[in-house]
Amino acid sequence: MELSDRFYKFLVEFLALTVGIIHQDHVSSLFENDRRFSHLSEIEREMSFRTEMGMYYYYYKLIVESPSWTDGIKKIWNDTHSQYPSEINAQRTYNLFPEIVAGFLYHKAKSFNLFNPPECWDIERGYGLTTVTSCEGLAVPSYFYIQFVWCFASLTGIILFLYATYLSESIYGGFIASLSFFFNFTECTRVQWTPPLRESFAYPILLWQMFSVTTVLDKYKSKEEKKFQWKDIFDNFPFWKIFTSTTLSLACWQFSQFVLTTQLICLLILHWMKIIPRELLLKITATHGLSIIINSLFGNHCAFSIYAALAVGIFCSDNLNTRLEHTLSPKWLILTNIASTIIFTYFQKFTLIMAYVDYNHVFDILKAKLTNYKDFHTLLYTCSAEFDFLPYENYEVIIKTLLLPTAILAGFLAMYFWYRNYKILGYPDCIEPGMAYNGLQTGAFILMAVMIMRLKLFMNPHLCIVASCVINKKYLMKLGIKTESMRVGLLIALIISMGYHGFDRISNEIKYSAEYKNVEQEELFEWVKAYTPPNAVFAGKMSVMANLLLSTGRPIVNNPFYESKEMRDRTLKVYEVYSRKDAASVYETIRNMHVDYLVLDGGLCYGHGNVKPGCRMIDLWDVTDNGEAKRLGKRSLCRILYSGDSHPFKRVFANDYYVVLRLDYSTYVEFKPKVPLLRS
Repeated sequence: MELSDRFYKFLVEFLALTVGIIHQDHVSSLFENDRRFSHLSEIEREMSFRTEMGMYYYYYKLIVESPSWTDGIKKIWNDTHSQYPSEINAQRTYNLFPEIVAGFLYHKAKSFNLFNPPECWDIERGYGLTTVTSCEGLAVPSYFYIQFVWCFASLTGIILFLYATYLSESIYGGFIASLSFFFNFTECTRVQWTPPLRESFAYPILLWQMFSVTTVLDKYKSKEEKKFQWKDIFDNFPFWKIFTSTTLSLACWQFSQFVLTTQLICLLILHWMKIIPRELLLKITATHGLSIIINSLFGNHCAFSIYAALAVGIFCSDNLNTRLEHTLSPKWLILTNIASTIIFTYFQKFTLIMAYVDYNHVFDILKAKLTNYKDFHTLLYTCSAEFDFLPYENYEVIIKTLLLPTAILAGFLAMYFWYRNYKILGYPDCIEPGMAYNGLQTGAFILMAVMIMRLKLFMNPHLCIVASCVINKKYLMKLGIKTESMRVGLLIALIISMGYHGFDRISNEIKYSAEYKNVEQEELFEWVKAYTPPNAVFAGKMSVMANLLLSTGRPIVNNPFYESKEMRDRTLKVYEVYSRKDAASVYETIRNMHVDYLVLDGGLCYGHGNVKPGCRMIDLWDVTDNGEAKRLGKRSLCRILYSGDSHPFKRVFANDYYVVLRLDYSTYVEFKPKVPLLRS
C-alpha cells in the first residue's frame, strides 16, 4: 500500500471515529436535557425507562445486583416474575444478549476496581415530595448501562461515515451522509429518548451487516457462474463479517429477521436481473442460514420466521433449477426460479411459521393495513402512532432539509452512469452491484416506513447513505463536472442548502430542556413496596407492569412483550377490565390467573390524552364483540371500578391516576399494614 493510500485510509478512519464521538456526545446531551437524568433518584431513573424498556433494564439490574454474573444468569434462565406463574428462560424470550454483556462488563469492572467512587448529592424536588439522593458515575448501574448504550450510538456514527465514504468513493460523501443524519436527527434515530430498546443495540450491527454485504457484492462481481461450495464461506474473511454481524443482530433484536428478509429479497432481485451470480447469492444466503441455526441453538425463534422460510426457499429453488438448466432456456429458467422460490417459501411459511403462532400477528397487522380487517390485537398496534402510516410531517422534514431530493438525485446520477457505461461494457457489467443493492434496500425501507411510521428509523439513515453518492466523482464526470474545485463548490453549495433548515433543527433540539416527573406512579410503587408482600402478583396495563416489575420486584402476569402469543392472550384477559363485561366474570378470569392485585390506569379507563377516534380501550372492545354490549347499554367496567364501586374486588389504593384492587382468596393471608391503605 502506498503512503498516500495509507494516509487516506488513516484519514477516513480518523474522521469516522470523530463522527462517532460527536454522535455519542450528542445523544447523551439530548438524553440529559430531556429528563435531567443526573438529578433523578434511582426509582425515577427506572421509571423513565417506560414500557418494555423497563423490562429490559430489569434483567440488567438483576444481573448487576446478583453476587456474581453467573448467579444473575441463573436467575434470568429461571425467571418466574415476568410471566407468573410460568417459569421461562428470559434470555431466549426477550433477546437479552445486550443486558447479559453489559452485566458481565459491570461485574468485571467492579472486580478489578476500575470504578471511581460515585458523586452523590441531595436533590430538593418540590411538589411536596421528599428529598432524594442522586449519584453519578460509572459505579452507578444505571449510568454504566447508559454509557454502554452510548458506545453503540458511537458505532452508528462510525459505520455511517465509513459506509457512505465507501459507496460514494469519497470523504465528501461521508460528510454529506453524516451532516444529513444530524440535520434529520429525530427522523433517523430515537436512541436519545429510548436507550434500552433493542434497536439501540441491533441497528448499528445491522448497518455494519449491510455495509459488509455491499463490499462483498462489489468485490465478487463476475459473469462466471461457479459451483457453490460451503468451504468457500469458511475460508473467506468478508463472509465471516457478514456471518458475525448477522448473528449478533439476530441475538439483539427479534425484528432484525424482518430487515434481513428484505435483504434476501433484494439479493434475489439482483440475481434474477443477472447483476450478481448464483454462487454469490447462495454464499450470502448460506451465511444467513448459519446465523439462523446458531441463534436457534440458543433459543431464538428465528427458525420459525418468514426469514428462515425464504432462506430455505432459495436453496430449494436453486436445487430445482440446477436439475432443469439443461432443459429450459435462460428466460424460462429465470421465470421458473422466481416462481419456485415463491412457492417453496410459501410452503415453508405454512409448515413452519403457522406451527409457531407467535409471528401470526405480523401478517394480521399487514392485513389490517391493507384491508378493513380489525381485531383487538391489531387495533392495539395500529392505534399507536408508531404503527400508523408515515404522516405528512415526516415527508416535509426530509424534503426541507433536502435529504429526500438529494437521495433521489443520487439515484438518477447512478442510473445515468450505468446507462452511459452500457454502451461500453454492456449488461450486466455496466451495473454496480453494491449501489444497486443499496438502491433496492432503500426502496424496501421506504415501503416499510410508509406502512409503519416507526420504521422510518431504517429509511432515513439509508437515504443519508444513498444521498452521499451525489458527490461521487465518476457520476459527476459524466455530467461534465471534472475538476476538484467544481466538486468542492458543489459540496459547499449542497451543505449550505441542507443546513438552511438543518442547523435550525439541531439548534432547537439542543435548546430543548425538560425534567422527568411521574409523581402518581412513584406513589404507586412506593405503596406497593411498603404494603404488599414480596410475592404478591400484579396485573394491569402492560407498560405499568414492566416498570412495576423493575422498581418493586413483584411478579406480574402480563408485560409489554406483545410479540408473544401467550402474552397477547394474557393481556386480552387482563384488559377485560376495560370492557363492558360484568365485574363478576372479569373477577373470575383474573382470579384464575393467580393475580393478587389489579392496577387500573385512569388513562385507559377514560381515554385521556391524544387518542385517535375509535382508539379508546372501550372502542377496541366494542369492535371485538361487534358492539353487542354497547347496544345493550352496558357501561365500561373500568369506570365503575375506578369511581369507587369496586365489588367484588377490594379497593386498597387510589391516587389521581391509579387505583389498585385486591382479589381475596380463601387461602390468602392478608398483610396487615401499619397505616391505612386507602389514599385519595
